Amino acid sequence: MTDEWNPNDPDATRVLYDLSEWSFDQQAELAADLAEAAVPHTWEGAELVVPESHEVVADGIITRVEDRLGIVYGADESVLVAAADAAGLPDPIDIADGVATTEYDLDEWPEGDRQSITRALVGREIPYRWDDDALLVPTEHEAVVDSLLDMIENGEFRAADELPIDDGDDDRLPFETLTTFFLAGTRLQRNPLDADGLEQLVRAVEVADPLQPPYGVDIRLWTRTCELAEELADALAEEADPDLDATMVIAQDLHDLLRPFI
Repeated sequence: MTDEWNPNDPDATRVLYDLSEWSFDQQAELAADLAEAAVPHTWEGAELVVPESHEVVADGIITRVEDRLGIVYGADESVLVAAADAAGLPDPIDIADGVATTEYDLDEWPEGDRQSITRALVGREIPYRWDDDALLVPTEHEAVVDSLLDMIENGEFRAADELPIDDGDDDRLPFETLTTFFLAGTRLQRNPLDADGLEQLVRAVEVADPLQPPYGVDIRLWTRTCELAEELADALAEEADPDLDATMVIAQDLHDLLRPFI
């Protein structure tokens, strides 16, 4: 949005585009194209707002983004899978037989938000299955999925949150290392002696190099993650009777730091 245009000016003529069927990463890519073309704009929920003077240019940009991203309105899951293939994402992973699952009733979610969670799960290689309007995921991934659903529902899921897929061209750690730290913080903030949380923390700390972030992770985020993880590990290991309240605070800081990125 430019300084010259005030979308809240009652005398300004505005044009609104309902993009509720677009995923947040698609909306973010459109916003980037609008900014590059110097088109003033703002968002009201899932509605794009531009001044009437820029309507023709905005129409053209929206059409080009629709064509480039293969946006299909009213798409079913087969269309989503095809779009994932076109974007170079890994194939969706179905839930194996006998695996404990958590079910999310997304009956009231708009199609665009369902596309967002589907793409997020595919991109992170988390198994899932749709049963009509219910999303099923393995219970072991519940903490990550809870976070993703909250972010999408609150409008916080952006293209920056869609992390690159490791193509194996270098020896950097996979992004899942950051996820392991997040899960450790999630468990240890509730119970600093949780065995699974301790195992996840130790496993991630052992392989983490503060100077070499995992694939797709910002170096500043990674450095702070390693600092908190080391602080948490030291607090739990250095004393025979650790201060559990203090360690819970550190674990919560680690969880809160990573939550927007998982």
